[in-house]
Amino acid sequence: MVRMGATARVAQEIDLDSVLPVLRAARADSPLGAQMCSPDSERLAEQLRAWFGVPGSSLVVAELDETIVGLALIQLIDVNLFTDIAYVQIEALFVDPEHRRRSAGRALMSQIAVVAARSEAERIVTMPLTGARSEQRFLSGLGFSTAGSRRIADTAALLRRLEQTGAGRERRGRGIEELIARRRRSRGLPATPPRGISLTELAGRAAQEDESSTMQVRRAEQMRRPDSSATTIS
Repeated sequence: MVRMGATARVAQEIDLDSVLPVLRAARADSPLGAQMCSPDSERLAEQLRAWFGVPGSSLVVAELDETIVGLALIQLIDVNLFTDIAYVQIEALFVDPEHRRRSAGRALMSQIAVVAARSEAERIVTMPLTGARSEQRFLSGLGFSTAGSRRIADTAALLRRLEQTGAGRERRGRGIEELIARRRRSRGLPATPPRGISLTELAGRAAQEDESSTMQVRRAEQMRRPDSSATTIS
C-alpha cells in the first residue's frame, strides 16, 4: 500500500472544531505549557474563533487521509510604525508527532509561502511557540535564521524582584542620610545637608573629619606626660 504525503490548505470556519485536538496536542508537546493555549476545550474554542475573525489572520491546516494532523496560525503584519515592510508572522506551527515524516510540515510551509506571496509580504517570520527542538531543527533546515530570542518571567516573581530591589535601595539611601544627620547634630550643625552637595560627598567629608579627629586624639595621648603615681617604683 502506497502511503500518500500530506497536503495543506487555508482552513475555513467549518474546520475550527477539527483543529482543537491538534491544538491540545501542541500544548501537551510544548515545554512552555500554559504559554501555548488554554487547557479548557470550550474556552480554547472561543479563543480560536475570536482569533480567526481578526483581520489579516489565517489558519493553515495539513491533512492526511482527510484528517487534520497539523496547523499553522499566521498573521499578516502590514507596514506600520515598527516595520517598513509587510511580513507574515507564524504564531504557531505544529504537526502531531504520530503523523510526522509524511511531509506535513513542508506542506504547511509551502501553503504559508503562497499566502505570503499573494499578500505581497516580503518576509515570513516565526517565533517558535512550542519551543520543541524538532521545530527548531525543521525551521533551520528551511533556511530560517535566528533574529533574537524570547525571555519569560512570571508576573508575581517580577513584582517581588522589583519590590525587593526598590526597598533595598531605599533602605541604603535612608541609612546614609541618617548617619550624616547624626554626625552633623553631634557637631552642632543643622541635620539637613546644604543644597548643592550630594550624599556621597557629605559621607566622604564625614569620614575625613572622623579620621582627622582620631589622629588628633592619638597625638594628644602620645604627648601627655604620665603623673608621678604612675612612675613610682616600690
